[in-house]
Amino acid sequence: MHLSKYCDFALRALMYLGVRPDEIVPANDIARAFGVSTNHLVKSLQGLVREGLVRSVPGRGGGYVLDKSASHTRIGDIVRNLEPNFHIAECFAPNDNTCPLTLACGLHDALYRAKESFLETLNQYTLADLIAPQYQTLLDIGAGS
Repeated sequence: MHLSKYCDFALRALMYLGVRPDEIVPANDIARAFGVSTNHLVKSLQGLVREGLVRSVPGRGGGYVLDKSASHTRIGDIVRNLEPNFHIAECFAPNDNTCPLTLACGLHDALYRAKESFLETLNQYTLADLIAPQYQTLLDIGAGS
């Protein structure tokens, strides 16, 4: 299982905004903190806006702000909604599947259950868990910009 950069950047942005719940933070500040492309980060932020997790504040002094309580934001749900695909194997992509075993394959079921277990495990964590005080210092995102 490998998360896309899109999903990874979204999770990082949530963590950054989560330790600044009342601040409007420009995308450039978040991108700079993690050493990632602002353009790629903005795409992830737009996904978070669509999901109702982050609010975009336009204009001078604008940026992004957390729009949902960190304690109510389950990580598995975020990954499920933002990850572009979970095509662990060819048979998970119905339009591109050429595997002759698809109709009688136990591997598909095993991989599907593994994916669901992965997401269920992530749902045991909320954004609040990821930004707990002991992590803020380690990530160097707890202090002001």
